[in-house]
Amino acid sequence: MTMSTAERDALVRALGAGVQLPVLDQPSELEPYSHDFGGSVRRTPAAVVRVRSEQEVVHTFRVARERGVPVSVRGSGHSMRAQSLCEGGIVLENAEGAPDIFVHEDGLVEVTTRTRWGELEAALNLAGLTAPVLTDHMATSLGGTLSVAGYGARSLRYGAHLDQVVRLRLILPDGSARWCSETEDAELFRFALGGFGQVGFIERVVMRTQPYRPVVRVQQNRFASMGELVDALAWTAEWDGPSPDHFFSQQKRGEVISVLGASHVDAAEAQATPIPGPARDMVRERTHMMVRPGYFIQARTRPQGPMEALPRQYWSDYCFEYVGLRAFVKALEEGPRERYWDDNCLVRMLCLKRGTVRWPFDIRSIGSAPRLYGIGVYYRIEPGDDARAERAREAHRDFLARCLELGGRPYLYGCNELTPEQMQRLYGEDYARLKALRADLDPQGLLNRGGLP
Repeated sequence: MTMSTAERDALVRALGAGVQLPVLDQPSELEPYSHDFGGSVRRTPAAVVRVRSEQEVVHTFRVARERGVPVSVRGSGHSMRAQSLCEGGIVLENAEGAPDIFVHEDGLVEVTTRTRWGELEAALNLAGLTAPVLTDHMATSLGGTLSVAGYGARSLRYGAHLDQVVRLRLILPDGSARWCSETEDAELFRFALGGFGQVGFIERVVMRTQPYRPVVRVQQNRFASMGELVDALAWTAEWDGPSPDHFFSQQKRGEVISVLGASHVDAAEAQATPIPGPARDMVRERTHMMVRPGYFIQARTRPQGPMEALPRQYWSDYCFEYVGLRAFVKALEEGPRERYWDDNCLVRMLCLKRGTVRWPFDIRSIGSAPRLYGIGVYYRIEPGDDARAERAREAHRDFLARCLELGGRPYLYGCNELTPEQMQRLYGEDYARLKALRADLDPQGLLNRGGLP
């Protein structure tokens, strides 16, 4: 949308009247909010509001609605396909600040979604607890992760981040707020989690925790190929034992590894407890070690600077039951190497336990197996290398087509852009119901227009 200078000034004044931090509206201030982690799209907002309370979110939504101005919610800006960008509108940043974390005696934790995962985990560890599933990028916000579902190394045992939420505070597009759970406004609860901000803003959540066990025994296995690794994963499809509780695998620069880990209270217990894994004759090399839980977290700092000077990230993940995973990896390995592989291509795999709730837009919404597999192909493209960027886009178009042929699901967080027709094919009645909910809750279609097609 296009605003006159007077309209923009009036919008900034109205927004500023209800928030503590200054509203950003100068070109140099707006630049960091004009692109995201994906780095392939530029959309410049008219204003950025950095909120640190429910009241400030409500105020921003009401100002936006009164003026018919679109608003997109942003946490740490780790989105991939402009989901948190807003051309000519308002970017509402769920800003970092003093974390608001309250640990209940029953082990539940209540926390605002602007809290970063690293802040939450540090507070939980002091109380002898841990989040059941941790992201590998701890500087991201809880709200951003919960809006896309969220998975990690402990998804083998505990499923997704959103499976841990028992209650949430939802601010609707008109600025009203309510608590939601499986027994109160259950439909909004289901569509808010993993729903890409399409029905409202998740202000705070009440989540489950687990006892913190500071020693992890790790089994690392090396393979000659991804195909060999997948063959060695067959045992996990029906596994439901007490150990392990961590898993990831990856291929990077020709090295293929899987990592299984089990958490323990001390080194003696860890040493005495074997880790189930693939048969020894299926593995080229196997090593064991004792590590802290942070071993499974990849320390990444998001680079800062103008969009043109930053790498572009073409990431997407695809989910399958075991048979589909084998066929997809076979297609990867037999595909054209010049299109699919390079030194900056990372293939990463997780094992995903299905939760008790079927979330409408969860990557795991296929089949009936208790355990599924997510495989991500991640390209990092250096600035100016447009030819490689186009090859990465073409590769993901191939991967998406193959995924759909095999009955899999693409992760809706990622570089793939599904059409409304593809969304309808994949999500059917849930997609139609989301459209109806948005029409009712947000008739002007102002909130998070980039969230879903």
